[in-house]
Amino acid sequence: MFSSTRVGIYARPQLLRHTAVAGPSRVRLVLASRNASTIPVGGSKDGSPKASDGSSFEDKIAILELINRRGLPRDFDHSKIPFDLLDHYIPQPLAVVKHSSEGGPKNTWAWVRGRLSNSWLNAVNLFFWARQKPFLGIAGLSRPKRRWSPQIFLAQSTNPNSWLAPLRQTALDVYVKMNEAQSKGDLKSLPGFSSGRMLDESRKRIKALGADKTVVWKFHGEAGPTQCLSVRTLDQDTYQPGSPKSVKQLIMAQVLMKLDTYQSLQIYDKRSGKLLASKGTPESPARVTEYIVFERRLLSPGQWYIRDQLFPGVQLKKNSLGL
Repeated sequence: MFSSTRVGIYARPQLLRHTAVAGPSRVRLVLASRNASTIPVGGSKDGSPKASDGSSFEDKIAILELINRRGLPRDFDHSKIPFDLLDHYIPQPLAVVKHSSEGGPKNTWAWVRGRLSNSWLNAVNLFFWARQKPFLGIAGLSRPKRRWSPQIFLAQSTNPNSWLAPLRQTALDVYVKMNEAQSKGDLKSLPGFSSGRMLDESRKRIKALGADKTVVWKFHGEAGPTQCLSVRTLDQDTYQPGSPKSVKQLIMAQVLMKLDTYQSLQIYDKRSGKLLASKGTPESPARVTEYIVFERRLLSPGQWYIRDQLFPGVQLKKNSLGL
C-alpha cells in the first residue's frame, strides 16, 4: 500500500528521551530552522515560502525564538510545529542478521544492543507517559494507578490486558479508515487519518489513478495481532501565564506498529467495468504486513494519525520537517 521511509537492521535508538527545548546544550529535535529550503513552497503573493499549514519560514523562526526564551504556554497549539520522525526500531530475527552479507560477531552484538536499547527506551517512555492525561492520547482513557509497573516493560506484548491494547486497536481502526478513504478518492477525509509523507503519498496515488478508474479495497481481518514495536515521546518545558516556573510535559508521541492483515484490492475501468489490476480477492485475500508510524500531538485536540511507513533492512531516512 505504502512506499516511504526505511529503517536498517542494525540501526539502534540513540537517545534516552527526546526534548523539544531548543537550548544551547539540549537540542534533541530539529524544527523548521534546520533547512529553510525544505519547507514546502506555495504560491504566496509576496513570493515568500509557505509551509503546508500556511505559515511562513519567519513564523517558524518566531516559534523557535519563543521556545529559546521561556518555553511554551500550556495552551499552545503544538500541532503547528513540525517534528522529526523519532528513532524507531524494527526488531529483526537473529537469523536474518547471520545470513545477511554483513553478518558476523560485530553485527550480532549490534543486533543485541539494538534490541536491548529499544526495549529500555520503550519502558522509559511508557513510564513518563503514564503520568499524563488522557493516557495514550485516547480520550476517556484513565492513567494507570502506578507508573512503576511491570507493564512498562511489555510495550511489545499483544496481550489484550496490556497497557497498549487500546492504542493497538485505535491504530488498526485509523489504518483501515485511511485505506478506505484512499480507495474512495476522498481527499477531504484523508487529513483526518494521515499526515506528512503519508498524506502526500495518498494524494499522489489518488491523482495518478484519475477519475476514470474505480478502486475497491476491503479489509478482511487480522492475520496476526497488531503489535507495538517502539514507543517514543517528546517532552517540552511549558509554563502557566503569570508563573515563572516551567513544567515538563509530553507534547507528542509516536508509536511504530506492526500490522499483519488480510486485504483485497481491485482496480476497474469505470466505463467498461474491466478489471485492470488485482491483489487478493474477497474469497482469497492477500496477506499484507506493514510497519506504520502513528503520531499524536498530546496537548492539542485531535486524534492518532498515520505519519510514515518503515521498511526493515534499509537505513532510516528522516524527514526533518515531518510535514
